[in-house]
Formats: sequence, C-alpha cells, structure tokens
Amino acid sequence: MHITNLAKYLVPAALLLAGCGSKDIGPSGGSGGGGSSIGSSSENVGSVISPWKQGMLDLHFINTTAGECTFIILPDGTQFLVDAAGAMTPTGGSSIINTEIRSRWDPRAEGVHYGKFIADYIKKCMKWTGNYDIDYALLTHFHNDHFGGVSSAVPVSDCSDTYKQQSFAYLMDTFKIGLLMDRGYPNYDYPFDMATKAVGNADNCSNYITAVKWHVSNKGLKAEMFKAGSADQIVLKHSPEKYPDCIIQNLVVNGELWTGSGTATVKRFPDKSKISGDGSNAADNCPNENSMSAAFRLSYGKFDAFLGGDLCYNGSSSLAWKDIETPTAQVCGKVEVLKADHHGVTKTHGCGADGGSAMKYFQPQVWVVNTWADTQPRPDKLTEVSNYLPLMDIFITNMAASTFNTVGATIASRIRGKDGHCLVRVDEGGGTFNVYMLADSDRSMKVQSISGPYKCK
Repeated sequence: MHITNLAKYLVPAALLLAGCGSKDIGPSGGSGGGGSSIGSSSENVGSVISPWKQGMLDLHFINTTAGECTFIILPDGTQFLVDAAGAMTPTGGSSIINTEIRSRWDPRAEGVHYGKFIADYIKKCMKWTGNYDIDYALLTHFHNDHFGGVSSAVPVSDCSDTYKQQSFAYLMDTFKIGLLMDRGYPNYDYPFDMATKAVGNADNCSNYITAVKWHVSNKGLKAEMFKAGSADQIVLKHSPEKYPDCIIQNLVVNGELWTGSGTATVKRFPDKSKISGDGSNAADNCPNENSMSAAFRLSYGKFDAFLGGDLCYNGSSSLAWKDIETPTAQVCGKVEVLKADHHGVTKTHGCGADGGSAMKYFQPQVWVVNTWADTQPRPDKLTEVSNYLPLMDIFITNMAASTFNTVGATIASRIRGKDGHCLVRVDEGGGTFNVYMLADSDRSMKVQSISGPYKCK
C-alpha cells in the first residue's frame, strides 16, 4: 500500500496536511510521502466495483470519448444525470484532434451509439439501487460534447420522426425522467434564439429542443429552467429524512449568480436587449455558450463537490464580466472534488496568472478532468494548477500519451488515475471518500486503480 498525505487547502502558501491513504495506484500514480492511512478501501484492483449501498454517494464521471457525462447516485438512491456527451467530431477533424485517445478506444467505432453507451452504463448502476428512473437530468449548456451531435449517422427517434437520437434525446426516449433542467426552457431565447442563431450549432440545439418539447407534450415530461440560488430544485426523492445534510445548491446559470444568501441572485451578464454580436469574439457584448453553463455544489456531510459544465473566463480581458468562473468559485467555496471546468483547457481554473482566480476559492483535494480531445487537459494548465495546489490529486478519463509525456515526472506522479471511468464514492455520512478508475472499453467496470481514503473537512 502506498501512503500519502493530502490536504484541504487553506491558502496556497500554507497547506495543512491531513492523513490520507492511496492503495494500488497503478502505472500512472506515484507514491506519496509519509503519513498514516485513515482507513482503506474494501475494493481490489482487477475486481468489478462493488455495488452502491444506501448511505453512499456515488459520482460516476463516465468516459464516452465524446465529452462529459456524470451519473450521480445520492445517498437514498435518488439518481441525477448531468450532461450526455456525444460529440460527433470525426477523429482528427476540424480544430479538435482526438486521434490518440480514440485510437485506444471509441464506442462508436464498435458501432455503439454514444447515447446507448451511456444508457447501458446507467442501467448497471440502476441494478444497484433498484430505481430504474432518472429522477433529475441537467444539461449544463448547449454544446455537442454535453448533449450530443446530430449527423447523418444519428438515427431518427423511435418515438417521433421530428427529431433524431442525439445522445440526450436518446436518454429521454429510453428512461423516465422525473425533472429535466437546462439553461433555456421553455423559450430557449437567451442570448438569442438558440434553435436558429446558435453559431455552428443551431441544428443540434433545434433537435434537442424539439425532443424536449415533444416529450413534454406527449410523455408528460416535466421540464424547467435551472434555477440559480435554489437549494430545493434538486432534492432527495426517496428517504430525505435520513440524509438531511445532502444538499444540492444551484449556483449559477446564464450568468445569474447566487449571492450566498437565501435564494438571492445577481445578474452579471447583459440583458437580452443589450446583446450585440454572437459571443464568438472577445469584444462582443454577448456571453459565449460555455460561460452560460449551469453549475452547482453538491454537499453531503463534510464532503463538497463542484460541477460547473464549461464555465470559463474567456474574453474577460476585454469585458470583466466575462469572468464568470471566479465569482462562482468564490460563492461556492472550498470543495473536496472539483470536476474540471471546460475539460481543463485555457481560460479556466485561474490561479491568478492570467486573469482568473477560481482555484484560490475551490482548493480541491481531487481534480477530475473529463476529456475528449488529445490536448485536454492543456499541458500548461495542468502544470499551472498542479504547481498552485501541489498536494492535489488528478484523475483524467482520457489522456493522450503525447500530453502525458509533456508534463514532466513530478506532475505526472500527481495523475493518480487515467484512461477509464472515474468513480468518486463517498462513504456514509460524508466524512471520507475514495476515487476509483474503472475499465471502460470492455464494459466490465473492473477497478483499475484505487486512491484514498481522503478525509473531508
């Protein structure tokens, strides 16, 4: 067993160590120095991950090779889907190069639709809970690597010939969803009509919107706009009285940010009447799609996690309000687990060097990067963040060898797991958690590496 000391960071200059063990890290992990374990995982490398049990909190960062998808099982078995990746960008195509990571494995190359792959993974988790519904589903923003792309290869829905089985639409067709949330329902008109004017993305937006409205009209789907400032839009559905300290606090959407008091919010982005441009240029008085992401903090006991879609600070050097990541991090506060914003690329996870300061407030023990391109996370961002938080452990669902070989031995040793699904499993009560990398290409959910237990503060 490798033993390492980790910390819940107070300030970058004064890191306080807290006991934490790491077990069977595997080839991408490094051994930490000294300290004592606060416990150990009952899992074994090479064995199938054990089922979720009542009282546990599971966050499954699913590797689809096509973007982000997170499936969350709350302590009472309430199930929450965040995004449904399905970017149809061809290997090596356009500005996104994903030749290396997809040469390792790509479900579509095996003839498996991304939506179906997600559904199959979720169904395995549902066997643990006995709950075969998705209680909540959230689309953080309208990009293909979060809701799926539409192309000639995507079949028409079995429910209606008005839309195709884009990844998120496929899941609507496959599961009963208790509540669907996104940043635009019902009008989908901020900062402009998304179904007709989303630059390079109108067809995908239109297909998703059509699918949502068809299911609302024909299948009784309940849909709402994600509500910034709310702590009761997403709640435990089955035994809330058992876990009163499991809370999902909505933080921001469309630039409307929770103030940290009650349900009060402040709108940081311009009103629709003042929008100019389409957000593709830094000088446009219009937010880009990534910056409009919905974000929330998930708390359970002393455990906190932040999931924020593709929040960023692109364009903030021209217009200060375009840094939405930093004020969101400030109101969120410290977390144990940070899902990387925008796959860990430039203009995210600011450390004060180039305009943003998000990591000053988040200070996570664990950084999970859900990638779908060979240059994610960016080597310079990985280096910057690692140097700023030198005790933070890093987990990457897909990492090209060319990127891994760029970062150097010290930072590479902080990458405790890569190339698989990443499961963060919080123990009952929210005091400790472990991180597991699970096999992806063989669909087995076998444990590839174990890190932890980490102590929550």
